[in-house]
Amino acid sequence: MQDLFRTLQDRDLGHLRIVAELWGIELPHLVPVEAARLLANSMLDPALAAEQADSLPREARRALDALLAPPGRTLLADFVRRFGPLREMGPGRRDREKPWRNPAGPLEVLWYRGWLARAFGETPSGPQEFAFVPSDLAASLPPPSAPPATPPGKPAPPPARPAPALATSADDATTLLAALRRKSVSSLPLTPARFDSLKRFLHRPEAAHLLLTLLREAGTLIGPPIRPSPEATRRFLDLPRAAASRKLLLAWAVSEMWNDLAHTPGLAAPKDKWPNDPNVGREPLLKILQGIPVGEWWDLESFVEAVHDRQPGFQRPGGDFDSWYLQETPTGRFLRGFASWHLVEGALIRFVVSGPLHWLGAVDLGLPADGDRPSAFRLTHRAGTLWEAEPTETFAEPHEAGLLLPGGRIRLAPAVSLSHRYQISRVAQWIQLDDEGYEFRLTPASLQSAHGQGLEAHHVLAILEAAAGRPADPKLAEAIRRAISRGPEAHLERTLILRLSSPRLLQTLQADRACARLLGEPLGPGAVRVAEKDWEKLCAAAPRLGLLIEPPFP
Repeated sequence: MQDLFRTLQDRDLGHLRIVAELWGIELPHLVPVEAARLLANSMLDPALAAEQADSLPREARRALDALLAPPGRTLLADFVRRFGPLREMGPGRRDREKPWRNPAGPLEVLWYRGWLARAFGETPSGPQEFAFVPSDLAASLPPPSAPPATPPGKPAPPPARPAPALATSADDATTLLAALRRKSVSSLPLTPARFDSLKRFLHRPEAAHLLLTLLREAGTLIGPPIRPSPEATRRFLDLPRAAASRKLLLAWAVSEMWNDLAHTPGLAAPKDKWPNDPNVGREPLLKILQGIPVGEWWDLESFVEAVHDRQPGFQRPGGDFDSWYLQETPTGRFLRGFASWHLVEGALIRFVVSGPLHWLGAVDLGLPADGDRPSAFRLTHRAGTLWEAEPTETFAEPHEAGLLLPGGRIRLAPAVSLSHRYQISRVAQWIQLDDEGYEFRLTPASLQSAHGQGLEAHHVLAILEAAAGRPADPKLAEAIRRAISRGPEAHLERTLILRLSSPRLLQTLQADRACARLLGEPLGPGAVRVAEKDWEKLCAAAPRLGLLIEPPFP
């Protein structure tokens, strides 16, 4: 930052005389530049500087020590919120009101004594105004004793209901890639109907949109239509599960496509135009989190308050709390100014901790006994991924073989490799996901779908045998070849049977045009098939013939 002479030469002669008076320095009648040079040379006397620093009021000295602490500068807006105010005055008003004799706070004490300087500096989000002590004046003082490093917030007792972070982000990403390999979509996010069809196969359905965004940003998903890139998908699936999960966590940490603020519950932006840069807020928040001990339960609200006190403008360029137009949902109330900090920044911090960091395996959550809103959190070993130059996780992991069960069923344990499950997902019908893993079934339709993707019978058999680690049963192999070459040869259908007490009643129904079109194949003189979709219509039409039909379901 600037030295003392450069900061003083930007001030008017009246201001220089105020500084000189407060330091006890005689300042003759000079032009402003020469007065600034003489004043700077006098103030840089180490003995005088130490004497002046020691004579500062207690709060002003505390503010001075905060400025002197590394990195030697702080955003002016944050400094004003912490130690302010600092009133803007022109020379006329200043000379009338004489604020150096009755300062509004510690910042004005430092400002009129020359300890506080202001200048713009470059930041990742553009130029911002900083407060600092002129570099040579700071060097004339002994360095302040560093306060003991204190983590942001306070520890929490073990929660009533811990919710551990599941190491499932790579598994869910694999499921989403397999789903889009089977059937692409025109755009993201997924439609509600498509998401509903997938969510029972996901460990964390709430994280699906985040994972799809990260895969899209990494080029693993391409399009439109949105579909997996074969080469990028192969590289991802060949990773050990822990390495793939680490890759997703690091992708979120630098993502520009995923905006945490835009997904924070309770917030909306007019016309969905969000004013923030996702990385500008995410990077400093992660640095603050780094101060929390890994593996120790931490009080979430105390952490929020610590950010509020230490770095409230972490996502606001220049600490400007008035230019963003955000709204509270569902009221539509606009949230502007520092008074709305807890509704915007506070809500964002809670979401990042309980959302992306939890979903991606970096945070365990602690839930109270009587609610679902997290009250505590704990950084897992995977959180260290965010701050390590090199990974310390061991990525080697055992792979379990899949099981080929009778009837064409396939059971894949959780530890089956990502690549094997992805390939099985291409050729088999998806049945369920439970605590024991994934279950699939080979069907003529699923094999025809695989054939439509360019897979022949020998490809399917190779996929099954690689996952199971053994040859397929010869009869199953024959069935696979037959289904691919001939298509479905046998069908099971769901149907209802209408049984009547006499053949005459069946004839009556068959003679009525409205009822006859709802009847299927006769099964004898007193019974007939009824499609499941038609039974309610039949029950509604039969009373016109003087007949009430007992429904099949309560």
